[in-house]
Amino acid sequence: MNLKNSKFFKRIQELRHFSKEKIRKDREKRTHVVRALDMALNEQPCLDREWFSPEQSPPLQPMSPRRRMKKTRCLKRRAAAGKQVGDNSPYYGPSSGENSPMPADEAKLQGFIQLNNKTYRVECPTRVLNPPMNVDEERPASETKSTICVSNSRYAMIGKISKTLGYKLVKESKMWNILWSDSFPGVELFKNMKRFQQINHFPGMIEICRKDLLSRNLNRMLKIFPQDYKIFPKTWMLPADYGDAMNYALNHKRTFILKPDSGAQGRGIWLTNDLKTIGPHERLICQTYINRPLLIDGYKFDLRVYTLITSVDPLRIFVYNEGLARFATNKYVEPTPGNANDLYMHLTNYSVNKRNSHYELCDNDDCGSKRKLSAINTWMRRHNYDVEEFWSNVDDVIIKTVLSAWPVLKHNYHACFPGHDKIQACFEILGFDILVDWKLKPYILEVNHSPSFHTNEQVDREVKRPLIRDTLNLVSTVLADKRQILKEDRKRVKQRLLKIRGDPPVQRPRLGGGTSKPKIDAQKGGPDAQPVDVEPEAEDHGPLAQQIAWEESHLGNFRKIMPPPDLSKLDYYTRFYAQSNQVSIFAETAASKKREDLARKMRIQIEEKKAKQQQMLNGNAKRDARKRHTVLLPRAVRERNRMNLFRLRENWSPGFISDAEERLRHTWLHMRAEAIRTLKITENILVRRSTAISTKLDS
Repeated sequence: MNLKNSKFFKRIQELRHFSKEKIRKDREKRTHVVRALDMALNEQPCLDREWFSPEQSPPLQPMSPRRRMKKTRCLKRRAAAGKQVGDNSPYYGPSSGENSPMPADEAKLQGFIQLNNKTYRVECPTRVLNPPMNVDEERPASETKSTICVSNSRYAMIGKISKTLGYKLVKESKMWNILWSDSFPGVELFKNMKRFQQINHFPGMIEICRKDLLSRNLNRMLKIFPQDYKIFPKTWMLPADYGDAMNYALNHKRTFILKPDSGAQGRGIWLTNDLKTIGPHERLICQTYINRPLLIDGYKFDLRVYTLITSVDPLRIFVYNEGLARFATNKYVEPTPGNANDLYMHLTNYSVNKRNSHYELCDNDDCGSKRKLSAINTWMRRHNYDVEEFWSNVDDVIIKTVLSAWPVLKHNYHACFPGHDKIQACFEILGFDILVDWKLKPYILEVNHSPSFHTNEQVDREVKRPLIRDTLNLVSTVLADKRQILKEDRKRVKQRLLKIRGDPPVQRPRLGGGTSKPKIDAQKGGPDAQPVDVEPEAEDHGPLAQQIAWEESHLGNFRKIMPPPDLSKLDYYTRFYAQSNQVSIFAETAASKKREDLARKMRIQIEEKKAKQQQMLNGNAKRDARKRHTVLLPRAVRERNRMNLFRLRENWSPGFISDAEERLRHTWLHMRAEAIRTLKITENILVRRSTAISTKLDS
């Protein structure tokens, strides 16, 4: 009997289909309710058509006739439902007349949300729309069919905001436009990227995102520019700089803070006044502790400044105007041997202080253990600090930190993306942790390549959601035509495979070009030095000019700090691009001596290996001479020697054992064990031995 043709099987299939359909409808209904609540109660502007007034209807998008008819029926049903509930249409406002518009400045649009068979009226402020714009001048990201992959990110907020901006979420195996990842991807991913794809990490950004590499680069720049790079606490990398750190500790009575070279979230950080407690072989980052930080309400704090890098050649840096200030949870006292272990006082990491019972949650700007940068600016103005000058110094610290790794970033980018000529292949949001001392001087502490985008508190939602939204609006993904680029690549591959002789291949210019002669002269400070033209002209670099125009018109809450608008600052930063002769900088340091010792040991090992190889070659020559001598021996002697050698090899080298022989061996071993157990051989031996021992004792 075929079960698939039975009534029982068909009934089961019908019930399964019915349950799947019911689950799908419930999920769609729940998603619609959550989205409506989020739009109505959140700080974001409402994006559905039902939340607009007639004067502020959203721009119409082209749609198919079938979709237009479906949309019309849906709108009619919603309008009818709105009239039945309370003569208030979500399109037309109060019941004073269906076509009576509300004042634009006083209008509060009303929508209806149905939960548990009850209808609730929700009001949200109207969205002020810009005047109709020319499609050729500006094309918002919502009108493009761009895709984004967030499979490698643990933050659900990024996917939700991408959906509201019109992006389609896809898997990593699909042809995505943007790949958002929390970790550094591998080189293979960079090599396989298409010309229209972008990723949120630059190759080589680890140079400033690891504590040890950041310290090395800043120390190197400090040796070249000793007056300009005093932007970080005095730092040593142990164990390479162990002697220098001990010498400094003997001559200066300071408190030192020690960190793991690749740690995060405040793990493994501690304070000490005596560096002798540190082992000479421990891998640590040792820094001088800033004893007099700027305090607010008696608490120490640091600033998390979000920085967006959209290009490394030319270098383009944007800083978000809003960020976070993370406060310690115990009031600050200068470090002593008694309070050096109080991490809630000396560390400002959120992951550390959230475990303290004194951690304060507050929605007000003037309180809480985590506040916005706008609240810090208000506090500074209230205490007569120059806020503009302070943020100018912060921008200077950020630019110099990125410039310390600029040669590596530029080299890695051009090595990984030699063919990206339409848009930049990378962008990256960095989280700069900056500490401010009592003189309002900023110090760079560390750089995070994947800052946290968790929204556990209200202040996180108010800062990080607009940050992600403005970042996705700023990146120039929409400037690359995916279909056209894929078509060109397929045509190029076809010509190469079929060896079609047509027009000579045109060399695609790099986006950002190389380094021109005036730029090199300006970096070297030669006689023909001119100001570096960081933003090239449109006729020379068309795609780059389009990207710059797009970024300038979609800044959002970002501000551009590199290239700086002031020409004098541009000339000032130009000299930091020339970082030549980097090897000689570490000529007389402990780290350079250790590297020289290691190189000498490796050289000795290589020489010994070569000597052994030569000796083996010489030994083979002697054996060949002996072999030629043995050929003259009689045949009977040679046969006897051969048999002896065969027996030796047979005795010492293991032979081939087949599976059948192995099974037979296991069978005989099993039979032997069974015979020993059944015949009780072991017990008889023990009895005989015991009787023999007893007889000997009796005799």
